[in-house]
Amino acid sequence: MRYLVFSDVHANIEALEQVLEDAAMHKPDIIVSLGDVVGYGANPNECVEMVHERAQIRIGGNHDLAVAGILGYENFNRTAKRAIHWTAKTLHTRHIERLSRYDATRRHENCVFAHASPVDPLDFEYIHTMKQARRLFEARGERFIFVGHTHIPSCIEWHRTKGCKALENSIVQLEPGARYLFNVGSIGQPRDGVAAASYALLDTKKGTISIRRIPYDIELAQEKIRSAGLPESLASRLVTAT
Repeated sequence: MRYLVFSDVHANIEALEQVLEDAAMHKPDIIVSLGDVVGYGANPNECVEMVHERAQIRIGGNHDLAVAGILGYENFNRTAKRAIHWTAKTLHTRHIERLSRYDATRRHENCVFAHASPVDPLDFEYIHTMKQARRLFEARGERFIFVGHTHIPSCIEWHRTKGCKALENSIVQLEPGARYLFNVGSIGQPRDGVAAASYALLDTKKGTISIRRIPYDIELAQEKIRSAGLPESLASRLVTAT
């Protein structure tokens, strides 16, 4: 079974198209979107439509739920609020309805998928530490836990006897008896210093999980953000990736 898992598209159609084109070569059995399809970028309608057509599992992120009117966004920063307002006015009604139907979490075979934490999915906790990872492993029984939200790809391996350790390789060979917490990074707005879209591929037959980085037309995405009247910082951040 091959799982293609991505997160945090943030209305960046240029990045999403390139990721799905690259992913098609690997012939995934299931495509999973971990949420935040909208927010920040200039093509929310196109991204919601593409995710609806291509992803079999669709998780709701905090930006998705805010635009759908399900989640308050008082605690969002000023830039994020401006993007939410713009997106809510720009999205077609059918796409807002689609966002409102996204799952909070979803389990498939030995995987669980969430935007932030599968334990308290609507708290939208940023998973950064080993302590948080251990709590997730203790609370969930699945071998593979997939999350996004931080925009920074990472992998934590857990053994019952050895505990947790962070893995740095972009391709991880699965160890017998080990469990994995995998942050797939961000398609539309990476924040790890690498200005290329990020997604994950789990191949249970080969026994590997990999992070792939895909370049895309950043200048075009920036031009669209500026033309839409969205904050300049949303355009510049695509290059700095921080």
